Amino acid sequence: MSDHVSPDRVVALAAAARVPLAPDDAARIARAVSPTAARLAAAKLELPVETEPGTFVVIQRREIGR
Repeated sequence: MSDHVSPDRVVALAAAARVPLAPDDAARIARAVSPTAARLAAAKLELPVETEPGTFVVIQRREIGR
């Protein structure tokens, strides 16, 4: 993860989510998010996955009762 979030990256993510975003807004969001992204990058957190992704549907269907 990069410790700097660029406005271009914000625009790309917004476009992927189909959220209209003005260039000025992208720069403001990038400035607001960059400190948090830097802290997360410095912490080097490891987020373990509890379940193998391939078995997720099996477990989900079991919980629904199908």
